[in-house]
Amino acid sequence: MKSAFSFLPSWPFAPNAVFWAGLALLVAGLCGELCYRAWRVPRISGYAVIGLIAGAAGVGAIDAAMGATSRLLLDVALGLLLFELGSRLDLRWIHRNPWLIASSLAEATLTFVLVLVVLLFANVTPPVATVLAAISMSTSPAMVIQLKTELRAEGQVTQRLLTLTALNSMYAVVVEKLVSGWLHQEVYGNVFATILQPLYLLAGSLIVAYLLARACMFFYRRMNMQDEHSFVALFGLVLLAIAIANVFKLSTILSLLAAGIIVKNLEEKPQLWPQHFGTAGWLLTVILFVLTLTSFEWHHVALGGIAALGLIAARFVAKLVGVLAFAKPSGLDWKQGMALGLSLAPMSALAYLLVDDTYQLYPQFDPTLRAVVMCSIVVLQLVGPWIVYRSLTLVGERRE
Repeated sequence: MKSAFSFLPSWPFAPNAVFWAGLALLVAGLCGELCYRAWRVPRISGYAVIGLIAGAAGVGAIDAAMGATSRLLLDVALGLLLFELGSRLDLRWIHRNPWLIASSLAEATLTFVLVLVVLLFANVTPPVATVLAAISMSTSPAMVIQLKTELRAEGQVTQRLLTLTALNSMYAVVVEKLVSGWLHQEVYGNVFATILQPLYLLAGSLIVAYLLARACMFFYRRMNMQDEHSFVALFGLVLLAIAIANVFKLSTILSLLAAGIIVKNLEEKPQLWPQHFGTAGWLLTVILFVLTLTSFEWHHVALGGIAALGLIAARFVAKLVGVLAFAKPSGLDWKQGMALGLSLAPMSALAYLLVDDTYQLYPQFDPTLRAVVMCSIVVLQLVGPWIVYRSLTLVGERRE
């Protein structure tokens, strides 16, 4: 029988996950605002600091091993941002200025090659180095979109930054999935499965993307998507696509990004994101950046810290050189080319999810992969926003 005083709280108090999540969001919001007001550092860097403190690197207030719940939140938050990013990629603009695609291919290819060489020189095993090189091609979509929103940035460099980020994300996902075929052969030794695995992932993800895009276009043509009630249907479609991709073990990243690209280029003037989505989108971004860094642990520094520094340096050089090589032909001056190349530095949640996908398929894979990526994310999530902030300020595209 319960005590007559069982209506009183137990001692010691045991705060649940909702308490810690609420506390983390509260402190993240305050820390982000402090960073911006006191030092003019973008708020995203403040969110990263709280992610480090809240996770295993600090007091362990938020358990990164919450597993499925954390991964689902990351999928939803990043998926919505990827869909928005894809809906900003105008293929007609690229067709009119083919030097854009040349610049994109140059910086992505140079990033892959240079990172691979540096990591192999640092004695990282070839399978791990190849996966890392593929992931390094990407630029953080979440960070770029939210920095554009926070800084109200507009102009040639900002538009090209969004375009190159979308293309980089696509390259990284596709190449990483192709590399996974090699890993599949190494782990399972089944040639048929090795060939089928990347084909299934890529083809299945693109089918989901096409179906989502068609559904969105159906609603767009028959409803006012700037109305909040209609937006509920759009939000539901995106969540449904994420759920379907998860059920069939497809890439949510590729599905949402490709769907946005299809919508953008099949509709003349797609306006799927109403203005009032900004607040909800920003909240999802805070969750995204806090959760990403809760997986960082101090032993990652000992295991992959040196390799991470090499990866970061190689990415900086490769992206800057690749962009500058085609800056003049594509219509940019040297200062704008420098700003664009530097602004491609951020790497965050997309890289984390690609690594997580790898370990879901191959749980016993070399832990060096996770260590190097997490160390790189910590540095670039803290420093990357400041670099983008200064770069866009340099070319006069910040509109605060």
